[in-house]
Amino acid sequence: METKQKKRGKNHQGFLRLVVLIVALVGIAFLVTSPPGSHTATQSSSSEDAFYGKITNASVRDATSGVVKADTNCKPVENGLTNCIGIIDVADGTELHFNYSHDMSKQACLATGNNVTIIPLSDGTFKIIRK
Repeated sequence: METKQKKRGKNHQGFLRLVVLIVALVGIAFLVTSPPGSHTATQSSSSEDAFYGKITNASVRDATSGVVKADTNCKPVENGLTNCIGIIDVADGTELHFNYSHDMSKQACLATGNNVTIIPLSDGTFKIIRK
C-alpha cells in the first residue's frame, strides 16, 4: 500500500508542474501576441515633446506659456500608459491642473521647472508642448 501512496503523490507533483508550465506558456504567448499600447491622445511628432489631456481646475481660452511646478499622482492605467496630474503656473499667475496620460517608456513625465506652451484644442482638450 505504501508504494501506491508514493505514486499518487508523484502524480500530483507532475500535474502541478504541468499546470505551472501551461500557465507560464500562456502568459508568454499573451505578451508576445498583444499589440503594443497605443493612445491617440499621446501621439506627437518626433520634433516636439507634446502631451495631450484636460485642464481640470480652470478655463483657458488662448494659448499661453507656463512653468511646471510639479507632476503628481502618477498611476498606471490601461495599455501600459501612466496617468499624471501636472501642476503648471502660467504667465498670468494662474495655477493649472493638467490631467494627462502618456507612455513612460517613450516619454518622461513633465518635470519641475519645465517650460511649456499650453494650446487649447477644438475638442476641449489641451496640448502641452515641453520646450
